[in-house]
Formats: sequence, structure tokens, C-alpha cells
Amino acid sequence: MRTPKRILAAVLCCIFAGASLAGCENAASVSANLPEGPTITIGVAADMPGLSRLHDGSFSGFDVNVATYVANELGYAKKQIIFRSVTVSDYSKRLNSSLVDIVAAPLPIGTTASDDTTTFAGPYLSAAQGLLVRADDADTITGTDNLAGRTVCTVSGSGAADSIRTRQPRANIQERTTYLQCVTALLVGEADAVSGDDAVLAGLAANEGAQYLHIVADRFGTSLHAVSVKAGQSALAAKIDAILKQMITSGTWRSFADEMSDQLGYRPSAKLNPPTIRSDNG
Repeated sequence: MRTPKRILAAVLCCIFAGASLAGCENAASVSANLPEGPTITIGVAADMPGLSRLHDGSFSGFDVNVATYVANELGYAKKQIIFRSVTVSDYSKRLNSSLVDIVAAPLPIGTTASDDTTTFAGPYLSAAQGLLVRADDADTITGTDNLAGRTVCTVSGSGAADSIRTRQPRANIQERTTYLQCVTALLVGEADAVSGDDAVLAGLAANEGAQYLHIVADRFGTSLHAVSVKAGQSALAAKIDAILKQMITSGTWRSFADEMSDQLGYRPSAKLNPPTIRSDNG
């Protein structure tokens, strides 16, 4: 049954726009899909299949599931959650300009619990850094030792470039804004490998197909997925830490991880996951 406000909206639509009754029905239907009451805006990636991907106007994946769980436990219903796309290079700026309230995404590789601009709750996933190559190069690029003189594409701000430089100083680093841009560079031959979070790489490989892309077995370093808030919001971070712990103990984390594994063939390391939630935000 329609609420009086929605009926009024449909009537006003006809009066001021001169629309047909059918058009007003559509306007009322659209209003029913808009957020109701207080909202929370969550920043997530748009180009990480299985983790956080924007497709047909909606976000889905492991990171999105975790973000939705956190928002629900903070008191927000599904209709009160707004997702916005962020990248690793701009999420801190978007947080501190209040374009988003929290961010659920991989942290820059090598980061600690907090920095000067953000505070982190979690982590909720402990991944590693890896390499993605063309399937035809699977036998020739088996680790960072084979990257000398080769071009490696990394995402700006992800921290992957510094890690590659440390392990293979003779690699040529090419930085792009998104993972999808790096995949395009790899497929057209502008890059010989993509380096980044191995969970993200698994999603990209699954999206393109094993006949085109291959994930190198060699893994190195640590890549953490966490919920970021503005620097100084330690009380909120501590509250989210408690929610993430509940998500793990209730078995919800495992259901999210199993769903990701079914999609991508990627299973988080049992030695590192579920991760230990940080407790230094208080």
C-alpha cells in the first residue's frame, strides 16, 4: 500500500510536469527506491570482481558484503546505504572531504593501523601481493626474479610499486589509476605483468578467463582489507572492530569468504584468515 507522501508525490508530478498518469506512477516507483531516513555513504572499489565490482548499477562482492554487514550493525537498513566508487589513491581525500563516511577496501600495501589522514578498523581479510601475467607467459614469468627489464603495471597509491622495486630493482614500473587499466595494458602488450593484491588479481583473472590471464604462484608481502574512517575517529573505529569480530565469530565471515571462493576460485590463506582484528584504536 502506498503511503500518503508517495501518493502526493505522484499527484504533484502530474500537476507541475504535465505528465501522464503512467509517468507519475513511474515517478512514485522511483521514489520508493530512494534512501529513507539517515544514510551512510560507503566508499568501495568498482573494478575488483568478486570483491567489489560495479555492474548494472549495483555493487557486489566480498568487500561490499562486509561493508553492508557493518552498516547494518551500525543501525542502517539496506535502503539507507549508499555506495560510491573510490580508488586507493583518492579514498583518503574522499573520507576527509565527507564525500564518504567509511571505506571498505584493500589498504595500501605496507600500511600500518593508521596514518595522518585515516584510521583503520580490522583488517577483515589478509591477502598477499602477487603477479598477473598473460597465459602465454606463464612458463617464463614465474616470480619477481623474471621481471628484470620487463614492464610491471601497478595501481597508483597501492604500494605495490615500491614492493616490486625492492624485490626487483631492474623492473620497469608503469602506474595506472585502476586495476582494469592495468589489465588492458597487459592484454594489449603494453605491460608484461600486473602486480597487486592477490585476491584482486584472482578476480581479474576469473573475469577474463584462464585462457588469457594467469596468476603466478609466487606470493610475497601482505595486503590487508580494512574499513577506513577519518583520522581521529577512534571511537567509531573501535565500534567497527567489535562488529568485525562479531562477523567472524558468528560464521558470517566464513559464508562471505566461501561465496568469494566459489566465484573466483580464490581461497584466503587459512594461516592468515580470518585475520586478527586490531585492538589499538581506542
